[in-house]
Amino acid sequence: MSESTLLFIAGCWAAWILYWLAMAFGAKRTVERGGFVGYRVVVGVLVGTLLLAGHLLHLSSRSLAWRTPLALGVVCDVIVVAGAAFTVWARITLGRNWSAEVTFKEDHELIESGPYALARHPIYTGLSAMALGTALDAGRAIGFAVFVGLCGGLWWKMRAEERIMSRHFPDAYADYRTRVRAIIPFVL
Repeated sequence: MSESTLLFIAGCWAAWILYWLAMAFGAKRTVERGGFVGYRVVVGVLVGTLLLAGHLLHLSSRSLAWRTPLALGVVCDVIVVAGAAFTVWARITLGRNWSAEVTFKEDHELIESGPYALARHPIYTGLSAMALGTALDAGRAIGFAVFVGLCGGLWWKMRAEERIMSRHFPDAYADYRTRVRAIIPFVL
């Protein structure tokens, strides 16, 4: 990867993390928690398994699969920026209903507008895009191990969120699930 695309992507992640931390304040009071450990364990197990498999195949976590030409680096930058923008749009749309954990908030609303009209879990869509763009730009085994681990953890967390939303909005959420795909708009 070129130094400029690496710095740009690192800057995108840093800005995203700072925004996420700043916006964490002011959420509604939590009424119910839906699990804290599960998806973290999935991420750890998947990343660990992939790294172990790579080690058994005599691959280093730093193994370079390819050198990223500038054109691909720019495409990766666009993917990361688009993913970050999608997560921010979703976070703004959620407003005070947002939580980093699987929770149900006081006076919780079922949000179906903005990016939630395109995907039921647009923050996960955006995070997956950011991780994919980063892994493609890095071209290293560790990047893909983290990408796969993140996707597995998000899938686990998504299932927990779907259960809690189905319990609190049984009819509305069932209808929403039939109309809107989970992660990739119109596909998955």
